[in-house]
Amino acid sequence: MKSKRIIAAGVLALIASAWVAFMYHPATESELEETDTQVVTETRYLLMSGDSTILFAFRGSRGDTLLSGIVDKEARLTIDTIDAQYIKRWQLLPYGNGHYVAEPYDTLKLTKMSSRQLHALLKREAEYLEWSKKVMAEQRVDVDYYLRTHLVTERGFDVVQRYGRLLTIATDSVLCADSLVKRALRANRLRVVLDRRYRLADSTGARLYVRVGKEQAMARLKKREAMRPKPLISWVDSIGHYEGERDSLALPHGYGCLYSEEGDFYVGEWVHGKRTGTGFRMVPEHRLRIGEWREDKFIGERIVHMPERIYGIDISRYQHEKGRKRFQIQWDKLRITSLGTFSKKKIKGVVDYPVSFVYIKATEGTTVENKYFRADYQASRKHGYRTGAYHFFSLKTLGSQQARHFMKIARYQQGDLPPVIDIEPTDRQIAQAGGIEMVFRNVRGWISEVERHWGVKPILYISQRFVNKYLPLAPDLKRDYDVWIARYGEYKPDVNLVYWQLCQDGRVQGIHGPVDLNIFNGFEF
Repeated sequence: MKSKRIIAAGVLALIASAWVAFMYHPATESELEETDTQVVTETRYLLMSGDSTILFAFRGSRGDTLLSGIVDKEARLTIDTIDAQYIKRWQLLPYGNGHYVAEPYDTLKLTKMSSRQLHALLKREAEYLEWSKKVMAEQRVDVDYYLRTHLVTERGFDVVQRYGRLLTIATDSVLCADSLVKRALRANRLRVVLDRRYRLADSTGARLYVRVGKEQAMARLKKREAMRPKPLISWVDSIGHYEGERDSLALPHGYGCLYSEEGDFYVGEWVHGKRTGTGFRMVPEHRLRIGEWREDKFIGERIVHMPERIYGIDISRYQHEKGRKRFQIQWDKLRITSLGTFSKKKIKGVVDYPVSFVYIKATEGTTVENKYFRADYQASRKHGYRTGAYHFFSLKTLGSQQARHFMKIARYQQGDLPPVIDIEPTDRQIAQAGGIEMVFRNVRGWISEVERHWGVKPILYISQRFVNKYLPLAPDLKRDYDVWIARYGEYKPDVNLVYWQLCQDGRVQGIHGPVDLNIFNGFEF
């Protein structure tokens, strides 16, 4: 009997030894691969005053200084997915036979800040929010300007419209965050509390036992075959976060969207990591850019010419004289038949456009007068054209004197287009006149006289080169006055403008010789 007991005990000991050896033997590589999974961390922070008052909730931090996702107490959880791996079997405890280890992205740095440090952080956040409000207001102006001057059927209109809706949401969010931060700055005894939860990415109902410490999150659970995570379709580097199509090297290629923490946003076409094709880009403190891109450089917006657009002409004595010959304008037959040959243009259908507006030169300097002005002005209005007068600006006399000469000859009546000052100096002429500041002083003198006399803001007629080189030196003029720009190319000028003179060699039925053609920046006056 005793021997049987010894044999039975030996068999049991052998079985137990085999069981223990099996359970403590390291998992094989294939078993490890089968049990790789991902743990989802759901995180939010609470900014509190004292022990109980919740000032607001937020989703995380940007770097070491700025908060993100600030809302009033009920912050949406920040959801991150981190890799976790089965590392060792452990059958002795009743709740599982293995465990997973993962390192969470977030640290507890914010929860360890003193009240003084949190106040300093909130001050920096308040400065950031002020900057954000300024940037969003500027972007709103650009978006509204684009939507006002384009047709809904034009390529890119839907992208800008969608960005405008997102901008409205973002602006509301920033205003809310700004209010909460300013309120928090008035509070005392600030502290941050972390609210963090864990779950398996492929099994939301699994029971997890989680311990967080020393940057590790340990989840004990039953060993099972894990679902493989899908390949990422996003690409992140120092530039920003990209979502969309990629080439074999994972570079943006095809159609995709790139955005960064700094607010740089681009959506459109890519070729092997570079913006190439049609795209829309918005960068803080820069103008909206939509149109053609090449090798990461913005080429411009190439418009499609069609009858729906509003075209006009500007004329002077040269439409009446050529040498000793004299010509009459046949006002009842005006029709645009050619957009000129200086540049390529994208044209829909045949060029046979009505003339919708006419600008007529009235004066130059303090003595020159267009002897055809009065007759042309009366004929243009009689035949139903929107009509305006312009003055060719001279650098040799005072702007106020030129304004008085212009107002004596020109006309401005109800329904007329605003008066225009035509500024076309060379660099040498600017230097001879005493420099660009002296030129702008006289331009302001002309503008103020005319604006005060007729109660309407004049328009600046300038070249693209003048816009690039000199206009930034007069921010008041750039900000407060519309621009009529001369640019004889196929791409639309990258400025806020009212008219674009797109050629000097246009052809108009009813007028002898070449004519300056212009396009109104919009679809209704």
